[in-house]
Amino acid sequence: MPDFSKRDTTPELMDHEEVPYEEHRAVLRQLTRANELSFAYRPTLAFFRRIKRDGLWPKDRPLVVVDAASGYGDMSRKVDRWAQENGVEARFIGVDMNPRAARSAAEATPPGRPITWLTANLFDFRADFDVDIVMSSLFTHHLPGPELVRFIRWMEDTARIGWIINDLERHPLPYYFLKAAFFATRQHRFMRHDGPVSVASAFKREDWQRLLAEAGLAPGAASIEAWTPFRLCVTRVKGAAA
Repeated sequence: MPDFSKRDTTPELMDHEEVPYEEHRAVLRQLTRANELSFAYRPTLAFFRRIKRDGLWPKDRPLVVVDAASGYGDMSRKVDRWAQENGVEARFIGVDMNPRAARSAAEATPPGRPITWLTANLFDFRADFDVDIVMSSLFTHHLPGPELVRFIRWMEDTARIGWIINDLERHPLPYYFLKAAFFATRQHRFMRHDGPVSVASAFKREDWQRLLAEAGLAPGAASIEAWTPFRLCVTRVKGAAA
């Protein structure tokens, strides 16, 4: 039984085990379905609604968004669809160090959409264009503390308007629910193993408060919000881009 008072360090299978491309893509599709069923997109869409409502969306060009560790690209596609429906323009650059992510995301993206998929280590990624927003989803629980502090600083340096971290909350209820649900629905063994491990390696509010302070952010500079079911999201809004 995990000790939920601290983050677990058990490695996730998908981070380390090689499988054929088609099997890898099938797991990403299962993860996307789990995100849909758990309303995982709501916090990120709410963040973009706030950017639009507060008049921070650029008026003479598309908003430029970097999707950090973009995976299957479902978050970028979801926000892109929302932007279309709401009459605003956005351009997305998905960055992931796994080349299978770019391939699978490109295959799942309708032709002609303003989304580019790149294979790169985030910390080596240097855009030759201005970035307005950095967003990440289910990424930060993969990072050890020092790399997570580095990631926060990287977002702070990269994003002109703001950034959002959309991730899990460490709690026994989602841990045991995912363990039972993924077993009962015969999900891929990666899902059965990595789902509960993701929860055990995720965060509590006090974790984020400490990490933000270590990254050099002043108290109150970023908001930590709980979302049902068991999401803990961190947002930072600086203001309109110059």
